[in-house]
Amino acid sequence: MNNIELAKEEFLKGNYTFVMAGEGKIITNTDKGLSPIIELIESGDDFSEYAVCDKITGRAAAFLYVLLGIEAVHAKKMAKLAIQILDRAEIKYSYDELIETVLDSEMKEIDPVELSVLRSGSAVQAINDIKSALSK
Repeated sequence: MNNIELAKEEFLKGNYTFVMAGEGKIITNTDKGLSPIIELIESGDDFSEYAVCDKITGRAAAFLYVLLGIEAVHAKKMAKLAIQILDRAEIKYSYDELIETVLDSEMKEIDPVELSVLRSGSAVQAINDIKSALSK
């Protein structure tokens, strides 16, 4: 079984927001938002041989996955703008449902973090924009 299949299988076992599988390890998380992914980036660990199964992947998460250096991502819901980022980074992706964008918790407007990265031209710029949006 490859890493993406392992991540997807583990994702179904719990109430996870994302699961990473690689190098014989599985990392799970139930926290909402992007902070857990930022923590993984800041750990400095090498995740280049990992795959992710995610609940929702928007443009912001896609930029963070570029910084993580993962090989593949599967999302239950994936935003169209995330695909552009993943394609440019040559990260393999799949999804169960394609959505226009990630909405806020009231499902009325674009999520503020997604809004913060609409003009981000690189993953490095995006993480700074995301951190700024999360601190508000």
